Amino acid sequence: MKPDVRAHVAQVLLAREVGQRIPTVQELQLSTGAGTGTVVKALRNLQDSGAVTLTARGHQGTIVTGRDVGQLWNAAALGNFRLILPPQGPVEQQGILEVVQAALHDVGVSVVAAFRPGARTRLEDVYQERFHATVTSAGALDRHRENLPGLSGLDLGPGTFYSNGSLVVVEHAGRKPQGRLRVGIDRNSDDHQRLSEAEFGDRDPEYVQCPFVLAPAAVLAGDVDVAVWHSMPTVIPPELAGLRLSPLATAPGRAVVGQISPAVIVTRTLDPGVNALLRQVKPADVARTQSRLLKVAATESYAGSLRLH
Repeated sequence: MKPDVRAHVAQVLLAREVGQRIPTVQELQLSTGAGTGTVVKALRNLQDSGAVTLTARGHQGTIVTGRDVGQLWNAAALGNFRLILPPQGPVEQQGILEVVQAALHDVGVSVVAAFRPGARTRLEDVYQERFHATVTSAGALDRHRENLPGLSGLDLGPGTFYSNGSLVVVEHAGRKPQGRLRVGIDRNSDDHQRLSEAEFGDRDPEYVQCPFVLAPAAVLAGDVDVAVWHSMPTVIPPELAGLRLSPLATAPGRAVVGQISPAVIVTRTLDPGVNALLRQVKPADVARTQSRLLKVAATESYAGSLRLH
């Protein structure tokens, strides 16, 4: 039996949910270009390996009554699961990656992760099939859904992209702005742009391009007076470096936070194999893992500040 015939049949079965009818042997012959015996052997091989359980039901056809999505994925020769995430640093992203890797490892599929700034860029990577899935905020997906049709998101719940209190305003503790307020803004980040404009827009600021992960450094260097920052573990606590962190103070800013705080794992809607795999990821596991990692980060930050004192 040619491996590509087995792989093709496995892909077809991966697209069938439990309870759905599979194509007939004749239909599989046409799509694979293989003979009847080869197709039947491929189906039998997948059943014998435990990848799928098929039940013949007379005129209803052959129905999927059980399947192992990990085995089918590997039998279909689809390789590693390719996930693209925002830049490393925030604990929330670390938690999402940890849960996805563990969930897919449990079904025998390896995850290869890449990191890239800009939700629009990552969504295009999935839309153009360069990656199987990405992670964005719910607000970023909503913002681009119309221009990138056919994408759907697995909502991981409130606070899973930006945990409660993680979005803060960072400014210098001892230096006062001189003249027009200079606000750091990351034009490559939909979320950061919306947050910055909502929080400071009524103060007629001068916006200065600044990658959001570098906001504290930009404030310390005097390149900007203030910026919104997604707080994350740092070697030296920001307060000890001379920075002041405070909650977002405006109603528009807090409204944006409410829209973007949930994380979504975004896939192509018409990619049943990917979506079947991602059903192994449970939002409750993400929330639980993030909570644990945030507690560890808070403890380490506190211990670090004590050592520096």
